[in-house]
Amino acid sequence: MAKKFFGPEPPKKTNGRAVPAGARAAERAAEAKLVAAARKGDRKALNELVRAASEPALRFSRGFCRDPHEAEDLAQDVMATLLRTLHTFRGDSSLSTWTYTVARRACGRRKKRMARQSPLEEAPPGLLEQPAHEAEPHRTLERRQLGEALENAIAALPHAHREVIVLRDVEGLPAAEVARILGIGERAVKSRLHRARLSLRETLAPFVKGGDAPAPLPQCPDTARMLSRYLEGELSPNVCAHMEEHVASCPACGGACESLREVLGACRDYGKQAVPSEIRLAVRTAVKDLIAGRR
Repeated sequence: MAKKFFGPEPPKKTNGRAVPAGARAAERAAEAKLVAAARKGDRKALNELVRAASEPALRFSRGFCRDPHEAEDLAQDVMATLLRTLHTFRGDSSLSTWTYTVARRACGRRKKRMARQSPLEEAPPGLLEQPAHEAEPHRTLERRQLGEALENAIAALPHAHREVIVLRDVEGLPAAEVARILGIGERAVKSRLHRARLSLRETLAPFVKGGDAPAPLPQCPDTARMLSRYLEGELSPNVCAHMEEHVASCPACGGACESLREVLGACRDYGKQAVPSEIRLAVRTAVKDLIAGRR
């Protein structure tokens, strides 16, 4: 059975973390209560806040720092800033969104500092590098190679494109939430996202299914971009039907869709990779020491 890229099923979220409206409201209320208690110095609330916020801080830091030690330092900076600015959290966004906003600013400061330093040296192994397992060694090697290539490809993106890829396709945040974090319109987010996805697809073509498909003909539509737009809900049903019909009869465009889907799957896997336990422990220990020092 031929694969369907443009329907008839509705587009799936790239890293589904959808939360029902009622559950979201309850979650926000619980977070507001937690922050209020933490502001008053409640040690249990502070520890819970550190646990809840350190995970998104670590994941975001990992997306921008291939060196584990740099990611650890950045996450500690993010958490320290969160604690210093706890009084500014109004509860009109989720705790994770607030954390990402603070993390983005911290990344910006680090980027400026690094720009003033000596030229970049060869990057060390990334955080996704895992020891090979004895079972299915061939597939393990392929996954590792794709993971390393993805890290390199994300790191090579322009900063603005890297932000939207990490937040939207790695972290799985809705486009509207990404727009809020970045302080830009949702249309601008999607525009950057499409360009970033196409860049990753081109770079990762040797590592994914469909990447070796022949080049589309001059009369073919920009199928990969159209698929990216479809995933963001930007295409009408008529356009989707037309694209599906074309892809079914064009191996080149079918390969373009297949390779983009593989790349987005790699992004999802990137976001699901557990942060090494020693980094998680170091960050939380450092932040707890900071809390203790404030008393």
